[in-house]
Amino acid sequence: MSDWTWEYDPDAENVVGGLPDAVKERVEAVAQRLAEAAGVAHIGQPFDIAVSGVSGVMSFSEGWLTVWYLEDGRAGENTVLVLAVNYVDVADPQA
Repeated sequence: MSDWTWEYDPDAENVVGGLPDAVKERVEAVAQRLAEAAGVAHIGQPFDIAVSGVSGVMSFSEGWLTVWYLEDGRAGENTVLVLAVNYVDVADPQA
């Protein structure tokens, strides 16, 4: 099990507020997988004070869902920060 976790930044209301519950659950499942992947990707990497420890903004897409996030690997943090989400509801082309 990874010591990486995830959270919304700035908060859930600003990132996934207004989305259907099923979409929020998908976002949270993706965020958990991203945290697990970050934990594997950063195994054995020591903290380097000369490096910020925070990645640039990255994105992950799955079907009609896109999640923008960054990895905060500073000492003691090890958190994937979910910054923004875009979901296209193909059942409702007006959405």
